[in-house]
Amino acid sequence: MKPFSFIHAADLHLDSPFSALGQENPELARAMRSATFEAFDNIIDLALNRKVDFLLVAGDVYDGADRSLRAQVRFRDGLKRLSDAGIGSYVVHGNHDPLDVWSSSLEWPARVHIFRENVETVPVKRDGETLAFIQGISYPTRDERRNLSSLFRRKNPAFHIGLLHANVGSDTGHEPYAPCSLDDLMKPEMDYWALGHVHNRKILSRERPFILYPGNSQGRNIRETDERGCYLVRIKEGGEVEEEFCGTDVIRWTSMGLRINEMGTEQDLVKALDRACLDIAEKGSGRGSIARILLSGSGPLSKTLREPNSGNDLLEMARETGMSINPFVWVEQVGIRVGPELDLAAMIKKQDFMGELLRYSRELLEGEGFMESVKDDLSPLFDDPRARRFIERPGIDKLKELLEEAELECLKGLYGGDRG
Repeated sequence: MKPFSFIHAADLHLDSPFSALGQENPELARAMRSATFEAFDNIIDLALNRKVDFLLVAGDVYDGADRSLRAQVRFRDGLKRLSDAGIGSYVVHGNHDPLDVWSSSLEWPARVHIFRENVETVPVKRDGETLAFIQGISYPTRDERRNLSSLFRRKNPAFHIGLLHANVGSDTGHEPYAPCSLDDLMKPEMDYWALGHVHNRKILSRERPFILYPGNSQGRNIRETDERGCYLVRIKEGGEVEEEFCGTDVIRWTSMGLRINEMGTEQDLVKALDRACLDIAEKGSGRGSIARILLSGSGPLSKTLREPNSGNDLLEMARETGMSINPFVWVEQVGIRVGPELDLAAMIKKQDFMGELLRYSRELLEGEGFMESVKDDLSPLFDDPRARRFIERPGIDKLKELLEEAELECLKGLYGGDRG
């Protein structure tokens, strides 16, 4: 077989509104709304610059069923740039843009194929020779609960790509639309599964079939931190898969924690916040950032930070600093989770209730089986479809953060008055 290459992208969510952000900073909200379009433009530029053979878009092109005409035109125009350069595009629709609300009368470029509600198999050719076959299916309605992967079938020995918007496994933190398992994806004998739906990039299998989520192309909230983008995939002569992640995001979300234990004065705190903004700007790699900073721990500043207006004052100062930096850092929130100034090292040794509680907390935090010990207890909450709409299943780091917060609340309840 001839080697070939393609871009695997998903979850563009073009024209996301960012309404909450608009209440605080309308200018930044407008920039964020444009960011989804610019991230898509970056995907198109990447495909043209790397001279790939085709583009795959694995669902959720638009942010909602009431997709804007602006979003549709920008998407069409991007695909036209590829079509004019001889690069084809293959698109499926997911739960955010199902077919039953599709009402566009736009004319799509010649080399664009949009999959419908039944599985289709489409050959991809170069110079008259078939490079691969792409199988795909779009959601007919938003609430797609069938295992769509079971509808895929290998047609011949040529390289086969499955293009699917689906929830693989039970622990993705996303609504289980088109649910399936890794074992399910092995049965149709695809060579590569181009998945969409999960917003964090994830390689599920490096063996045949190669299975991955590219994540979304532009982070849209504080749960979608760090670099976002797509995959450039190269298929070698023997069918081996080589992937390269390429960042496409325009504005980056990030979070940072600061411990106050060693801060003796307010000036120390101001310097730490300034340094944090500079570090976030540097981490953005030339992009503007929206950041959340969390102050935690206990120390001489505990009492000051627990005053009613301290959070608002720090937020204003951090925003002034962050917006004076290039690239900018908009501090979305300064969280404060500080406890009384106590000698925890001494307290944990005591044979009393608080000492026992702190020892148990440390055992959980440092134990290897921490995740498993709480997973069963939390499953009724995070497996409830009503709750999943509003909260995301926490990973190990978030669970440890919640445990530390619970420990802090115990300390504050039992030792509410600061000492010293």
